[in-house]
Amino acid sequence: MKALLIAGLACALLAGCYTYRPLPSVDAAMPAPGSKIEVHLTTAGASALANQVGPDILYLEGTLVSADATGLTLAVTRSISNRRAETDWKGEHVVLLREHIASVGERKLSVGGTALLGGLAGGGLVAAYALLGGAGGSSANSPPPGPGPQ
Repeated sequence: MKALLIAGLACALLAGCYTYRPLPSVDAAMPAPGSKIEVHLTTAGASALANQVGPDILYLEGTLVSADATGLTLAVTRSISNRRAETDWKGEHVVLLREHIASVGERKLSVGGTALLGGLAGGGLVAAYALLGGAGGSSANSPPPGPGPQ
């Protein structure tokens, strides 16, 4: 049962919580290729890319393939419309010009969120362990059966 407790806590911590932290500006140095990023498109960018990514798309998430002075290439894994409708992609490459990008965020581990999740998961596993008899005494330490004191 102790191994189950440790395994459950480890899984919760490995899953982690991630957030997209905005980069200072679109013209700032881009993260390294292979980084997970989220791109917020401008209204003009959403219109210009509608034939490629779909109508009313405001956010594209994916892996940065390359970036240069004119724009960036993104292997898209998800798109989000202005109505919050999400569409999964399979890594198709989309070229985004700098003037079509409102902001860029890099995916980072949220230490606070992960600690909270790990604490809740660990507490829940400890409670379940105690409720299911894992914290009770062993039969070797219990008094022998028979009549009690008279």
